[in-house]
Order: sequence, then structure tokens, then C-alpha cells
Amino acid sequence: MTERNYSLFKFNLWKSAVHVCFQNSALLLLACFLLPAVHTWKNDATTEKIVSTSKVPEITTSSVTISTIVCDVGGKNICGTNEECKAIDKTKNGHCECKTGFQRNSDNVCNELHVTSAFSSTSSTVSTTGTSNSGNNSGTSTTSKNSSAVTIPVTTTTTTTTTKAPAIQQLTVSAGKNKILRLPQKEVQLSAFVVPVAEKDEEYHYKWSVIHFPEGAEKGSMSGPDSPTFTLKDLVLGLYTLKVDVIGKNKAGEAAVNITVIPPKRTNKPPVAIIKPTSLKVKLPKSAILDGSESTDDVKIVKYKWEEISGPINDRPIEGNKSMLKLNQLEPGEYQFKLTVIDSDGATNSTTANVTAIKETDYKPTANAGSDIVINLPQNYVTLYGNASTDDKGIKSYEWTKAPDGQLAADMMGVRTPFLNLSNLEEGNYKFTLKVTDTGGQTATADVHVFVKPEVNHPPKASTAGELTVSLPVPSLVLDGHNSTDDKGIVKYLWEQVSGPKLTLSNTDRNIATATGDIKVGIYVFKLTVYDMQGQTGSTTLKITVKQNENKPPVADAGGDKVIILPQNMVSVDGSRSKDDHKIVRYQWTREPDSLAAGDVANNSNHQAVLQLVNLIAGRYIFSLQVFDAEGLSSSDSASIIVKKNHNQINQMVLELDTDLSHFTQKSLTNMESQLALLLHKSSSEGDSVIKTQKIFEDPSSGHLKMVFYALTVMKDSQNFKRGIDVLHNLRPKLYSQPDIFEYPVVSIDTLVCQNNCSGHGRCDQHTKQCMCEAFWMQDFIRTKLLHGENNCDWSILYVVIVCFLIVVGTAGISWAICCCWKKRRCRWRTKKRSKYSLLPQIDAGKDSPDVYSKTRLKAFSGPLHTDSVISSEEDTLFINHKKPNGQIRPKNGLTQHTRNQMK
Repeated sequence: MTERNYSLFKFNLWKSAVHVCFQNSALLLLACFLLPAVHTWKNDATTEKIVSTSKVPEITTSSVTISTIVCDVGGKNICGTNEECKAIDKTKNGHCECKTGFQRNSDNVCNELHVTSAFSSTSSTVSTTGTSNSGNNSGTSTTSKNSSAVTIPVTTTTTTTTTKAPAIQQLTVSAGKNKILRLPQKEVQLSAFVVPVAEKDEEYHYKWSVIHFPEGAEKGSMSGPDSPTFTLKDLVLGLYTLKVDVIGKNKAGEAAVNITVIPPKRTNKPPVAIIKPTSLKVKLPKSAILDGSESTDDVKIVKYKWEEISGPINDRPIEGNKSMLKLNQLEPGEYQFKLTVIDSDGATNSTTANVTAIKETDYKPTANAGSDIVINLPQNYVTLYGNASTDDKGIKSYEWTKAPDGQLAADMMGVRTPFLNLSNLEEGNYKFTLKVTDTGGQTATADVHVFVKPEVNHPPKASTAGELTVSLPVPSLVLDGHNSTDDKGIVKYLWEQVSGPKLTLSNTDRNIATATGDIKVGIYVFKLTVYDMQGQTGSTTLKITVKQNENKPPVADAGGDKVIILPQNMVSVDGSRSKDDHKIVRYQWTREPDSLAAGDVANNSNHQAVLQLVNLIAGRYIFSLQVFDAEGLSSSDSASIIVKKNHNQINQMVLELDTDLSHFTQKSLTNMESQLALLLHKSSSEGDSVIKTQKIFEDPSSGHLKMVFYALTVMKDSQNFKRGIDVLHNLRPKLYSQPDIFEYPVVSIDTLVCQNNCSGHGRCDQHTKQCMCEAFWMQDFIRTKLLHGENNCDWSILYVVIVCFLIVVGTAGISWAICCCWKKRRCRWRTKKRSKYSLLPQIDAGKDSPDVYSKTRLKAFSGPLHTDSVISSEEDTLFINHKKPNGQIRPKNGLTQHTRNQMK
């Protein structure tokens, strides 16, 4: 068995024993006291057996096979039946082990561990009977009366060996003291010390591991994790906890150490105390504030301390521990205050400020108890108001008193408040005095009288319209008596018909009644009687004359002219004020011929009293209203709607996006406005840029979404429109260089009103934003197409034609010159240097001397030759032909056709 298998087997044995102890409490003492006695282990090629040295129970087992399957903790389960993945370090790496209550056999299969036990105080025996691989053999264990037995079925082989488990010696391991490391130092070296030291033939195995590390330490590195000296590099700010395990032969030990990485030291600059203002005059009783919040420090000011250095003698000390010191309830005089600031490193700095408190003149208060009051019984209560009293510093207290000369009694509530509530008053005259005191102790008084008169009851007074005239047809007659009055209140109404055709009355016990029925031409008289609380009455009559008038045509009223300013493109024209003696039954709105044809009628309102128009453009709209009554009579009136252009329309922009309205949400619009504002933002001194969307619509020709907006510069107390041309020059380069900066691609951006002057030689089409150039002018396509410039009329057609002609002529001339030079150069290449010849001496024709003739070349003449410096280039070469061979069979190279013709 290897060292690793030995350790794992020992661990499984301990785990099984503990499991047995907790499953059967009767074996708790047996397992917990006997397991440490196992000290002898012996490995064999086939089997292993464990025994103790002092009559400890023997456990006979077969050769244990340890799983070496590597698994991922928390990942996919690749372990076998009754197995689980257990971690072997701080990472997710692990290996498959048997679950609790299971033991691995020789076939590398985890079987359930069965334990039966009985406990005796005198002796104990543990025996194990093996079961063969075939499963045909079975073992049982028996004990005496005073013994216990534990039966553990395991898989065995033919032969077994008994060894004693060695005792594990605990090593004393030290990783050194906890260390504090200050940045920028990022490396630390740790050493492990073991007691006792390793013997000569023994070697300790070291294993360093990082138990805890701060966030961001994954980028660090380490070296020597399996050696006594361990190095950790690239440390970051925080706490590291490291552990070292030392294992020897039957020896083991561990130790831990902390490494704290702290920030680097810095050079502290003392704070600077600043008080604003340094000198202050306060007119009492106003308060003041000394501001020390502008005191500065290189890190942070942690404490403020205000002290009063000097002040009036009778003044209380003023102190504070905040950045601002509030001065109130000051006494007149000179004050000096000192501010001391302390930073995070304990450095301090101080400064002072002077405050002068000026005493203000205090005037006497003015008491005002209100006007005299007269009441009549049975009302026996009243409220007196003294809140109209005034003082320059404020009134401190109120006090109401009743004049002692009167013998009348009264209940008084609120004598210390501005309002005095009087009740249970008696008939007679009362006098009350109000005394007010201000904050300076000065007082003032005022008197008020209350006259209580005896009760007087007046009969009620009935009131109607007197006489009315109505014209048929009317559905009902309204009898109105709500103007009837009484000093105590009316408690009952009664309506009666006195004369006229009989009608049915309803609500006769109310102030307004209704008469219905067959109302005909005639005179109707009704009587109203009213009653008060004491039964007194009052009566009056109402005369209504009903007559039949001729039907008059209705009077149309179109509501008058209206003026609106774009972008408001919706307006309502109210014709509901049209009148008729009976009833208007139909309305008809008609657009006049001189009116603009633009604009749509909404909700079929051209047949209603109120006409609704939408999608208006700048111009004048004229509509005629014709109303009809029940008998077909009509009347008409007209109204004009003048739609003026928006004076800020020149600053509006049009942004075209590659999307449609069905995909553009409110969230997209909000994000678009925010991103456009960010692109326009410059500096805080110029204010914030805000984008306001005017309209969103879909272009019918391209299907793209178009967004009309304008930009505002918002200051603290004002907002101004940004010039549209400035916004265009600011946004166009950014959007064209990065068309995908928004959620949807940008197709184009331009001003709503074309502001291109077309170089002064044309006009701008407001729909297409293209320049319509004048005659003899054209667009500079290089600037527009290649350089992404705006449309223009920069080029004169005449100059373009002249330049093109010069270019063609120049190109033709250059081409002709090139051809001539090429031909001349070609002739020079083909014609060699002209050779110079002299006359040959006469030779007999019959002699063919080999010295003179040659097969291919003319033999060089032995006489003197003339060089180019002797013979001029203008001299002609003389050839004499006497019909004799010249020693040249073929024409010599370099002879032109012209030379050959002359030689003939």
C-alpha cells in the first residue's frame, strides 16, 4: 500500500468508526477508546489486516482499492454508485470517495458497511469474517456473555496479513510571525520550521496553501509551494492567510500565518483653515453664519473646532464643531472667533474672523382689539380678534380683561391668546381691554365694546320675479322664489296656482317649483307663501304671460377669428354660442374657396357645434358655419384661423433614422434626447443642453423615422434656443463619422428650414434640402460627394467649360509631346553610330586574296584611320563601286535602306 493509500484508508477507517459510534451509542466508548490504539500497519501485495497490541479488537479486511478518478466539485457527477466527489484543495478539483456508511471493496465498488454490536464492561472483541468474491461464503461472529462483537462484511482474498497501526507523531510547525507588508513592496518570503527536525534518512514533505486572500489577488503568483521556503509575489492591498502542512513518516503537523498588506506611506500636508467672511457686521436681532467649509486638506478634514476668543462681558460663549458656525441671539458688541481644523493625520491649522453686532432700535407695540360689535339675542356669543396688533420685533404675549365697572357676567376663553371667545352674554354693554407686550417688555392697550341687544323677530319676505313673459313652445314653467329672506331663516315654502289654465305643480314645498301640463297662450298667476321659525309668514305672486311668437331664424356665431403659432397645429372653432328662439338642430361647417386646402377635420366635427382642425400649416383658413332650427330656418357666420410660422422654426432640426414608428418606443426617444444633449454639451459655464422633441413622423417615401427637435441652453434662471445652424455644424460631423452611435443608424441630419445660401448663386429647396443653382452655375461635386460638404453652387459653368477645354488641350499636347519624344528616342536606338570609311586600294579582279575578302566581314584596312576628332560629322563618306567585290557579301549591319540605294 502506498503512502497516499495508507492515509486515505486510515481516514476511511476513522470515518467508519465515528459513523458506527453515532449510529449505536452503545459502542461509543468502544470505538472512541480503542481506535487510537491501532498503531501497526503492514502492506501486502494481496491483503491487509489490522490488529492491536493490548488485546484490542482485531479487524481483518482485504486489500483496499483507492479510487483515483478525478472529478469537478459542483460539476457533472462522474463518480460511481454510492460515491461522491470530495475536494482535495481550495479549488474545484477533487476525487471520488465512498459516501458515509459505505466502504470500497477489492472490485473498487462501494458497499454498505453493516455493524452489529453488544457492549460489556469487562472485555471486548472485534472479529471480522470475510466473504469471498463469488458471494457463496458467509461469516458470522459469536461472543461470550461478557463480550461484544462487531461484524463488518468485507471482500477478502485467499491470504491475509496482520499489521499494527503506527501512532502518528504530532510535529510542531511554525510559519513565523504574522507579517505586515507596506506597498509598494509586493513580495514576501515565508519559511517553515519543524520540531523535531528530520532525521538523516527521513524527509519532510511541505505543502503551502492560501486559505484566504483579498479581492483582486488572482493576478498574484507564488513559488516553492512544496518546499520549506515559500515566496508570494504581486500582492495587493488586504489580508492573506496561508497554511503549511508538513508530513513525515508517521509524523504530521501544520501551521498558519497572516500577511497584511497596507497602503504606502504618504507625505501629509497640513490643512488650511479658511473662514468666509473674515469680517462681518450683523444688525440685531438678525443671525449670521461663518462658513469654514472651504477649508482645504490634501486628504480630508476630520474635525472643525470653533472658539470665541473675545466678546461682550455678559455674553455666553459660542462654540461649534461643524464646518459652519451659526451666530444667533448675539449681544451688541465686538466678537472674534477662531476656527481650528484637524486632518486625518492630526495636523492642525487655525484662522480668525471678526463679527460686529449692532443693536437695533426697539419701538413700542400697537394694540388693536378690533371694532365694536352689536349682536341681538338669542345670539349670546361672539369672538374678539386682537391679531391685528403689531410690533417691530414681535409681540410676546396677549392679555384680555373685562372692565370692572360693569355688572354683566360673561364666560371668557383664550384670555392669553390673540382671540377672545365670549359666551353666555347678557343684554347690555360690555367693555374689554387688550394688553400686548413685545419682546423688549414694552406694552400697549386697546379697548373694544360689545353691545348685546334684545331679541327682535321680523316676518319673512317672499320674493319672486313678479311678471314673466314666455313664448311657445315651452315644456314647463319654472317658479323661482329662492330670493325670499328672513332674519331667523325660512323653514317652509308653499306654491299655489291662483288663476289661468290648470297646470300640475311639482316641488311646491321648495324655493323653486315647476309647472307642467298643457301650456297654452294665456296668463298664469301663482302664489308663494314662506314661513319662519316662529310661524310668521310672507306672501307674493308670480305672473307669467304665455304667448305665441313667429319663428325667428337662428343666429350663427362661429366664435370669431383665431390666431395660433406653430408648432401648435390643432385648433377648435367654437360655434356653440349660436342661438335660436327654439332650438338649433343642425350645424354645418364649410371651407371657403379662399381658404388654404391644408388641414384635416377631426372626429367628423364639421357637423358639430365645435369644429376641430388638425395638421395645419402656416397660412389663413376661412370656415363658414351654417346653423338650422327645427323649421328649417338657417343663418351663417364665418371665422378665420390664422396660423403663423414658429419664430423658432429656423432653430429646429430634422434627424432621420433607419427605423419605423412601430419599433420606436418612448424609452428610445428618451435615450435619443439624452445622447443628443451629451453630444452638444460643452462647459458648465455655458449652461446645460436640453433636447426637446417637437414631432415624430414616418417619411412616406423612404419609410424612415424622422424626428423634429430643437436644442435649449438652460441656465439657472433662463433658457435660450440654440441656433439651428450651430447645432447642425456641431452634430453632423459626429453623426456622420459614427452613424451607429445611437440605437438606430442615423441616415441624415439637417435643419427643418433650409438655411443654405447656395453660395449666393441659387436657392435651397425646402423639401429636398438641395441647391437649385441659377443659370451658368453648378454644384461643386468634389466638395459635396467626396468631402461630405453641404450643397452649394460654387462652380461657374463657363469656367468649368474653359477649364475642361484647357485640360483636354493640355492632355492632347502632352500626349503629342510624349509621342514625339518616344519616336525620336526609338530612332536613336535603331541607328548606330555612323562609321567612317576610306578608299580601298585597287586590287586585281582576278585575285581572290584571302587577306582582303572574308566570309562575313570586311577586313580592316591596315592604313591609317581617321577618328571622329579628325573627320567632321558633316563630311560625306565616299564609296566607289567598280563592280568589284568589296569583301562584303551581305550588307553590313547598321546600313540603312537609303545608304544601300545610294551605293547602288
